[in-house]
Amino acid sequence: MVNFKRVKIGRQLCTHLQKKIDNLIATVDLNGKQIDGSTDDVLSMGSIKSKFEAFDWLVVEIDNGNDIDEIITGMEKAKKLSGKGKPVCVLLKTMMGNGVDFMMHTHAWHGKAPNDEQLASALSQNKETIGDY
Repeated sequence: MVNFKRVKIGRQLCTHLQKKIDNLIATVDLNGKQIDGSTDDVLSMGSIKSKFEAFDWLVVEIDNGNDIDEIITGMEKAKKLSGKGKPVCVLLKTMMGNGVDFMMHTHAWHGKAPNDEQLASALSQNKETIGDY
């Protein structure tokens, strides 16, 4: 995951120009939240797509980054673009806490773990989970 608030980001994003790196696919989670609030309120980052394109990356956008079928389709597209002279960035527009009524639409759960009761409630609201909780 790329941290756009770091000063060195420009060098990192354009390294491929000199090194001829074109077998790289980066994913960026665009949930619009950070620990202190919405990204627009705390520190607006503007168009992430424009930033990657300015550094000569190809960009694939996934409008519903919480939908596994859209993710698979987007990643397949990114894979087809890979190896053609430029790295690829996949932008996933996601909903933080997707599917959990008390976690969606708030930054309060960024960096905060639920207690046992909250975890049980969250898992009951999302039937499709990975792993043994």
